[in-house]
Amino acid sequence: MKSPLRLIVFALTAVTGMGLAPMAPAQTPAPNVQQPAPRVQQPAPAYSDAELKTFAVAALEVLRINDVYLPKLKMAATPQEQQDVERTASDEMVKAVEKEGLSVNRYKEIMSHAEAHPEIADRVIKHMKEAQSATGAGR
Repeated sequence: MKSPLRLIVFALTAVTGMGLAPMAPAQTPAPNVQQPAPRVQQPAPAYSDAELKTFAVAALEVLRINDVYLPKLKMAATPQEQQDVERTASDEMVKAVEKEGLSVNRYKEIMSHAEAHPEIADRVIKHMKEAQSATGAGR
């Protein structure tokens, strides 16, 4: 079973940039390049349990779609076939998010805050586990 927090990260990646494609390795900054000052973390925004539950259900569906299309992407023989698979998967992911009553922007906003604020991530993880238990779908 994948860790729930990892599922959340994959869910964001899937909707915002098609998590099907491999990620590029992080770039190492050149020496002697001044790094920007670290940002002061803002307090966590308040989300209702209902909204986080909706987000969790949408994230689980996005992950399911990602799991379906990842093998298809790997089997694509041409760049055009890869783009077609990515486009179809992305369309389905957007529909899944919107079906739960969230816009993609709101989904991304909650995801961003869940990544930045452990207390939000913990609440999302709790809702994901509850949704998985309710449907009998373990990951």
